[in-house]
Amino acid sequence: MWSERQIIEIFHLLFLRAFGARVDKSLFALKGGCNLRFYLKSIRYSEDLDLDIHTMSVSTLRNNVSRLLEAPSFAQALRAQGIEIARTSLPKQTETTQRWKLTLRISESGAEVPTKIEFSRRGLDGDKAVEPVDAEIIRTYRLYPVIVQHYSVHTAFAQKVSALALREQVQSRDVFDLKLLLDAGGAEQPLPAAAVGYRSAAIDHALAIDYDAFAGQVLAFLAPEYQEHYGNRKVWAKLQQQVIDGLEALGR
Repeated sequence: MWSERQIIEIFHLLFLRAFGARVDKSLFALKGGCNLRFYLKSIRYSEDLDLDIHTMSVSTLRNNVSRLLEAPSFAQALRAQGIEIARTSLPKQTETTQRWKLTLRISESGAEVPTKIEFSRRGLDGDKAVEPVDAEIIRTYRLYPVIVQHYSVHTAFAQKVSALALREQVQSRDVFDLKLLLDAGGAEQPLPAAAVGYRSAAIDHALAIDYDAFAGQVLAFLAPEYQEHYGNRKVWAKLQQQVIDGLEALGR
C-alpha cells in the first residue's frame, strides 16, 4: 500500500508519538530532514530520525527507547500499517550520541528497509515549539495526531548552514534543504554567532557539489511527482546558485 519511503516515514511518526507519551516533550526536539518534512512541507523524505535530547542519562534513554521498540502496543500500531521490526541494533551509545539501527519489514511484500534513530546531546539551543505534525501528512496515513517539540525555521536554517560547512563528507541534501529554508524565511533573522563563522565554508561546499552527487544522494528521496522536474541539470544548477546567493547575502 505504501512505498518504502512512506513506510519509513510512518515508522518515524509512530515512534515520535509513542516516545512523546513516555518522555516529557520539553526534553527533546526534532531536527533535520524530518523536521523540515513534518513542519515545512519538504518534498524530500528523510531516511533517518534525528533528535536532540536534554538532561537524560545514557542508560535512561537507552531503556526508554528499547522498551518502546519492544512494547506490544507499539508492535500493534506498526502492524496496523503493515510494518514490523525485523532487527534492531545499538551501534553507538555514548554521552554525546545514541543511535539505534533498525530494519523494518513490510508485511505485504516481505521487503526490508533500513532506518536509524539518533539522539544527540549538544544542547537544545535555538527557537523551538511544541506543535502537531502537518495535518496533510497525518491524513495521508490516517494516523492520530503527532505532537512534538521541534526547531523553528530560523534555528533549522542556522543548523543547516553549520551542517553544510562541517560535515566531513559534504551532502547535497543540505543544499536542497537550504533552498526550502530560504524560501520559508529562515534567513530573515541574523545567524547565531556560532554559525556566522561557518558561512564561508558552507558556500565553498555548496559550490563543490555537482549534479551527479545530487542525483545519487537526493533524487530518489523526493516525492515521485517531483523527481522528473529535479532530474534536470539546469534545475539543480539554478537551485544551487540560489542557495549560494542566499548565503552570500548573509554577509552583506
